[in-house]
Amino acid sequence: MINERGYEAATFQAIAERAGFSRPTMHYYFDTKEQIYDELISEAHGVIVGCIDVAKRERGLLKQLTAFVSAARRRDASDGSIMRFVIASRLELHRSPTLRDGASPIADAVAGFYRWMVEDGVRRGEIPGGADTNAVADMLSAMFWGMGFFASFVQQPDETSKIAKQLHRLLVGGLLKEAPQTRPLTLGPAFEWPNPSAN
Repeated sequence: MINERGYEAATFQAIAERAGFSRPTMHYYFDTKEQIYDELISEAHGVIVGCIDVAKRERGLLKQLTAFVSAARRRDASDGSIMRFVIASRLELHRSPTLRDGASPIADAVAGFYRWMVEDGVRRGEIPGGADTNAVADMLSAMFWGMGFFASFVQQPDETSKIAKQLHRLLVGGLLKEAPQTRPLTLGPAFEWPNPSAN
């Protein structure tokens, strides 16, 4: 229900009906919608932490990434609702007035995992020692949220396999491996065209 309507639009009554309970029965377990949401966050966080634990048993960045994603898919094999909630909970931090700028144990766990993975890669010599580890970790985290959104809300998970293969190629060899050296891509203020009237 929250995945479909968003936190603000998902009422206590609607959540109870979707779960197959009457409102009084739902109130027996939860006093407010906030308590329901907190419980869902706790459960989703537990799933993500479990996936991270599986990934940390592997050696090598690609194996760790694969183990993390594979574990998430196994634990969410039924209908994908867990990963949709994980992604939706991240979006709610920005769009919901009630939740905006709040703490996100799920996002913190994901960010912490990628920081650990990059630092582990540097220790093993898999990632150059001079690399900006924070930026690399943020890049991997951005790919996680972006791919998660695409798989959860745009396409079905099975339809993202081709994208995953291209991502693997990018990480292994570099998408533009044979390209000439150029200045790094930068993101800054939008380009402003000169004002003809000023001439």
